Amino acid sequence: MNTVANLSTADLPDIGPDIVIASPARSPSRRIPWKKILLGAAVFALVAAAAGRYFYYAAGFESTDDSFLEGNVHPVSSRVNGTVAHVLVDDNVHVEAGQPLVELDPADLDLAVQASVADLAQAQANADQVIAQISRAKADSEAAAARVAQNAAQVIRASLDFKRMEVLASEKVGAASQQDFELARATLDSARAAQQSLEAELAAAKASAAAAQAQQSVAQAQIQKAEAALATAKLQVGYTIIRAPSAGHVAKKSVEVGQRLQTGQPVMSVVSDQVWVVANFKESQLAHLRRGAPVEISVDAIEGRTFHGTVDSFSPGTGAKFSLLPPDNATGNFTKVVQRVPVKILLPADMPAAEAARLAPGLSAFVKIAIRN
Repeated sequence: MNTVANLSTADLPDIGPDIVIASPARSPSRRIPWKKILLGAAVFALVAAAAGRYFYYAAGFESTDDSFLEGNVHPVSSRVNGTVAHVLVDDNVHVEAGQPLVELDPADLDLAVQASVADLAQAQANADQVIAQISRAKADSEAAAARVAQNAAQVIRASLDFKRMEVLASEKVGAASQQDFELARATLDSARAAQQSLEAELAAAKASAAAAQAQQSVAQAQIQKAEAALATAKLQVGYTIIRAPSAGHVAKKSVEVGQRLQTGQPVMSVVSDQVWVVANFKESQLAHLRRGAPVEISVDAIEGRTFHGTVDSFSPGTGAKFSLLPPDNATGNFTKVVQRVPVKILLPADMPAAEAARLAPGLSAFVKIAIRN
């Protein structure tokens, strides 16, 4: 190879003007792509930081999609028998508490009110008559007492006259005849008998007064009974207007004009304005839940809107415990099943009316409860 290298151009054969012998090229050195490595490392660090932040954030919440909106559904029924005269509302309309919903024909009950008014007037008249009897009995008693006192004086006088006549008619004195003596004795006996009769009359007068007093108690009881009957009759008339038990929306209306209603017959329901969320959390999620914890609520029916609430209370038992046929793990083969506990979550009371109207009991929701202080 050295011989070939030492040859000059003159020594080479003539191979033509177009052929050039190239000298061997020098291979360039391979460089490390530090920019790409640093960029990849930065991207990886950012992704790792974001993932760590997300997992740290997610670890501060307990969530479940086994949650639903709940609310009070008030059944509205008739409290009296009657024929429907007017239906004042329709399905889905909003009503206020105490607002009239249905009116029944009050004609029959108005007659009952008039009869109760007459019974009350009669009872009051009987009471007035008894009061008059009491006054008369008291007067008779006082008159009898006065006659007893008057006759008592006669008895004393007759007794004194008899004692004097007894002395005068004695054998030692002999100043009075036997006839006068017997007349004095008869007068005394007559006065004593009259005294007994008058005392009996006084006792009878007092008994009459006591009987009249007892009759007054009976008469007062009759008045109270008649007043209660009248109040009941008026209440029955008031029940002919069926009113809303609370503020809310009318649902399941099943009453029409001319329909005959019986006592206790349902006519519609009123769904209360106040709603809350019942979230069924697994028992393994309850360790860090606490009352008053903030809650984020998403309702499927209102897309893109997140509501904020607070944990109100926990159910005293699992959902399975209150089911129609609760499980009995003491029988058969045991298989552990994770139980769920209902958690009541309250929504804010100052929620806009337009949004609150769309929150209906039964809607599905997704809740997320903060567990980190």
